[in-house]
Amino acid sequence: MKLKLQARNTETIRTTLSLVSSLRKFVVLRFTPEKLIVISVHPTAIVPEPQAWCKLNVKAVFDSIEIQSLHENVISLEVNIDLFLQTLRNYDKASSDVLNIRLQKKDSNGEEGSSGSSGRNASLALFYTNTSVGMRPVNHTFKIPVKILKSAGSEYVEPQISDVDLMLKLPQHFSGAFRRLDKFDSNQLVKIQAHGKDGGSIRFVVDQENKIKVIIRWNSKLEIYNPADIGEGESLRSTIDHSQLGQNEEHDILVHIRDLTMASKIVSTCQNVIFLMSSNRACVVHGLLKDSDDVEVVYYIMAARYDDD
Repeated sequence: MKLKLQARNTETIRTTLSLVSSLRKFVVLRFTPEKLIVISVHPTAIVPEPQAWCKLNVKAVFDSIEIQSLHENVISLEVNIDLFLQTLRNYDKASSDVLNIRLQKKDSNGEEGSSGSSGRNASLALFYTNTSVGMRPVNHTFKIPVKILKSAGSEYVEPQISDVDLMLKLPQHFSGAFRRLDKFDSNQLVKIQAHGKDGGSIRFVVDQENKIKVIIRWNSKLEIYNPADIGEGESLRSTIDHSQLGQNEEHDILVHIRDLTMASKIVSTCQNVIFLMSSNRACVVHGLLKDSDDVEVVYYIMAARYDDD
């Protein structure tokens, strides 16, 4: 098994990781020759919880990549996202031209630290040289404990959303509507109601204990996309380029307010964002970090309670 990476500019991966860092302490980094997939999933959750899947074109992130494994050159690592992100920030602040990243497995004697009960059986070594003007070069090395997943992490499967009822494009300033929910208890439920009649519309309805309903409404019309026109496997970019109007029925879904915090960050950061609703059981915030398919961020929010009436 071999993983060697080299990057000069880490802005893209830092921004992507920052979007999902608040969701869970550990993420899975799945490296392939073409993609880096960042997976934030609770694999043993009793009830459905939000998931984040970020897909980065390796050529948009790394200047060079060497990857070898017995699983079709796929390597999946579980890593503490805050440690990884902080190391990338340290590099960004340094006067260095290149960041090198290597996967280092521990030997049978547990060198480089014992894996212990956590199962951290390797480390991701990040090293660079600080070459500040007027000072001697200083080498920096950071070793982050990681867990190499068996079968290349094949147990992590991205959700498949079928029966998409409505797709709306969200402008970046729509994040303000999400932020207005911050004043409520994060454990409260909010009903998201949306329709495409006479232009796309979304509103949030919060039921207070005193039976007063608080309604947060987005007054501007939102651009609508027709799910029937999206072929299997098409990207968000293709969705935007091949959209049509439709979907006149009203749809709603109940979610926890706390699950919308990350949605606000995605909408305010990504250049193109589509919001999908699926049979009142799930909704998806699907964004392109820039105006290309190089980085996709997909955030799945499962319904807190099904409303099948």
